[in-house]
Amino acid sequence: MRRPLVLPYSFVLLLVGACATGHEVARKGRQLILGMDASTLQDCAGIPTRTKQLDPRTELYSYENHYEHTGGVQITLPIIGGGFSAGGSGSYCHAIVRVVDGKVVGANYTGDNDEMIGRDGVCAPIFRGCLRAHEKTPEAHTANRAS
Repeated sequence: MRRPLVLPYSFVLLLVGACATGHEVARKGRQLILGMDASTLQDCAGIPTRTKQLDPRTELYSYENHYEHTGGVQITLPIIGGGFSAGGSGSYCHAIVRVVDGKVVGANYTGDNDEMIGRDGVCAPIFRGCLRAHEKTPEAHTANRAS
């Protein structure tokens, strides 16, 4: 008699955790840059794609990430009055960063940026460099966040 294949609970959690990684990186990256000075942000995230001076004290930075290949299979099921997509993931992310007096005070993600599991996962690469730099030298980034 064959026993049914039962995956251990820890293995299932590992699989789910691996799928949610992009979401977590995007969330942690957005939190990490808050309070960071603009030059440190550009050191770790790069030069913004576009900038906009709103007033003498406030500037917006736009960082963009475009995926040429979104991976996976996307299936669209037609439903009267609309449709439903299953699978696949987003294809682009715009991170809008608000800088006031040279310090990051806010960051928002926009665009088709959700992964199959997790919100904003397509945005993960934008601030991933900042997370990696912080892991190597957390005191340098913490010092730059002091008010």
